[in-house]
Amino acid sequence: MTDKDEIYPSSSAPMLESAQAERRQVFTISLALGIGVALIYLAFLKPGIWGIDGNDMFWVSFSLVTDGDFSTGKAVGFPGRGGEYYSIRYLLLPVLAMPFVAFGIGVGNLLGLPVRYTATICALVLPVLITALTTSLVALLALRLGSSKKSAYLAAICYAFGTTALVYSREFFAEPLLALMTTASIYFALGNNAREHALSSLFSGLAIPTKPAGVVIAPLISLYFFCKKYPWRTIIGPWMGFAMGVGIHLWYTWVRFESVVGGAQKTDRIQIQGMPERMIGLLISPGAGGGLFWYCPPTILAIIGFSKLFKKKPLEALLILGVFLGYLVLHSFWAFRGWNWGPRFLVPVLPALLAVVAVLEKKWWRVLIILTAIGFFWNAPTLVAYYQRYYAEAIDNYRFYQVLAPAPWGPWNEAPLFNIWGATFRQLSAAFSTDVTQVLKGVGEPPAAGNLASSDLLRIVAVWWWVLPAAGIPIWVGFAIATIMVGLGIWILRRGWMKISDQ
Repeated sequence: MTDKDEIYPSSSAPMLESAQAERRQVFTISLALGIGVALIYLAFLKPGIWGIDGNDMFWVSFSLVTDGDFSTGKAVGFPGRGGEYYSIRYLLLPVLAMPFVAFGIGVGNLLGLPVRYTATICALVLPVLITALTTSLVALLALRLGSSKKSAYLAAICYAFGTTALVYSREFFAEPLLALMTTASIYFALGNNAREHALSSLFSGLAIPTKPAGVVIAPLISLYFFCKKYPWRTIIGPWMGFAMGVGIHLWYTWVRFESVVGGAQKTDRIQIQGMPERMIGLLISPGAGGGLFWYCPPTILAIIGFSKLFKKKPLEALLILGVFLGYLVLHSFWAFRGWNWGPRFLVPVLPALLAVVAVLEKKWWRVLIILTAIGFFWNAPTLVAYYQRYYAEAIDNYRFYQVLAPAPWGPWNEAPLFNIWGATFRQLSAAFSTDVTQVLKGVGEPPAAGNLASSDLLRIVAVWWWVLPAAGIPIWVGFAIATIMVGLGIWILRRGWMKISDQ
């Protein structure tokens, strides 16, 4: 026997090879999901940002690229430091979007198109990539919870195409990024080494400048570490991340408004009255801003998944349940109004819920696929139209109170869920009689009173290739490219599924 045989016994070689094969397969799973979903999403990339929140954060990024400061101008900002106007929203998404905005400005100058328009299209690539990465994390988190590889893969696909992830990947909102931070925090917390635990603490801290609602994550992860009886340095780690995140948020508030208490954010919507109704509405009402189980049907199975997970991994189940309840209860105190598609405030916890669904046995796959198909049916119209079109029509027709004001418990027949197909057909119909070039010249201009639904982007097909004629490129060229992207994405996802072995 040689010295080498003593150090590396022959019996360990098959185990080493098996471990390497397992890692390669997990890598294949995550890569196929990320690339496949990204290609399909990018084929339906929106041709611009419509709405207050998205434009608000976009102009922060645009200002950082062009002027090197946070000011946004009077049109979207509020008065702040030095008489300038600033966004009241969040920091991390605009900062991460800077390279995309800079590239978009270059494209606009090259093609002779309005740079504010081309920059918004390129900025919208970021939430697509974020959601695609989060899709991969759904599968990886599911594996750590004990699911089979095929079940994890299926649950990730159901997250991408059967929930409102499909919708919000096309919006410039903070929620997709917060979903990534939340999922990454949980995933690394379930790791088995100090490096992963440190990453969990880091991501839980970065969740706060992503959106202040992210404050729910770090304390729960610290409690999880405590219950796992990890060293004190590990238990304290999330609190250090918490302090970092709060510090960044307060600094950003001070830079803009010379105050660390709220800035220009209104607090009158933080209300105890009506809290129970809003909490229930976030789950079961199909009205504006509510209805998790309506807009994201696969999450219904998370109820059964939690029960099974708790029996095998009780602390992990309680951690995910705690994060879910944290977001649910926190936002139940916020008297939200319309202009949301489904439970926007619960988007950050969707990946974890689908990871929980993945622990269910194979006998549940048929139900999961059916629920995903229903979810896709509800959400699919937003692939070619802006969901805000329905709200714009409601305001134009003086139905603001019925549709928006009582959210989420307005009349069920007025719920966006049951009216999106009609609004989508009306937008598509308008698109065939609309000059795209004229639309691009007026992008961002406020519409006349009573004509909100006829404003710029709400009267064209909401995909990037529809506006190519403005750059002298036929629509069919873009349509062909988009078709290839969808086909390639489906092929990659299918190939990833075929490569999986659960032995």
